Order: sequence, then C-alpha cells, then structure tokens
Amino acid sequence: MTKSDNSAPSRRSSMARAAAIAGLAAAAVAVVSPAAMASGTSNDVNGCYSTWGSTGSNAHCKDVTATGFYRNAASCNWSLDQQSAEYMFLFGSSKQDWGQVDCTFKINFSWVNFRG
Repeated sequence: MTKSDNSAPSRRSSMARAAAIAGLAAAAVAVVSPAAMASGTSNDVNGCYSTWGSTGSNAHCKDVTATGFYRNAASCNWSLDQQSAEYMFLFGSSKQDWGQVDCTFKINFSWVNFRG
C-alpha cells in the first residue's frame, strides 16, 4: 500500500491554487461592481431639485414658486428606475429632505417631476 504524499511542496501548491482562485474571484467582483463614488445635483424645478449619491437620492425644495405635485425620480443602473411618492407643495413652502429613492446597484442621476 502506498501512502498519500502530504509533503510541504504539495501543500504549498494547493495553497497557491486556492490563492489564485480567490484572486480571480476578487478581480471578477471588482470588474462587475460599479463605482460607488458618483454624485450630483439635478436642475431646479420651481425651487425643487434632487441630489444623488452612489445608490440613493433625496429631493429638496426651498421657496417653491408653483403649487403642485412633485416627485423625485432616479435612473438606476442594472435595475428599474425608481420614483418616490408624490408630495404636494404650496407656493412658498420649503422642505429640506423628501422623496428618498434607492437603487439596487448604482444610481446614474435623479430629477424632480412636477405636475400642477
């Protein structure tokens, strides 16, 4: 009967293969995962605008110039676009944060819709 060889070179070879596989897996995740540093601010709509970060967005209103219904919306990467519920703002009203929207992977940009 022969005994299996658990020598040091054999163990090092197995460890090297495992490390190589782990490295390839990490590289694949890095290539597929979107960058998480995108951010920006939308155009102003009657005193309301939207800001976004890597995966989420909030809307903001200051001294609204037209009474009506406002909705925050976001263009999502690799998933459906998202919208907040509608909020009614009266002329002159302000609200710092409202209409939070979250994307699963990455947000491309966001904007505010208005319906008078």
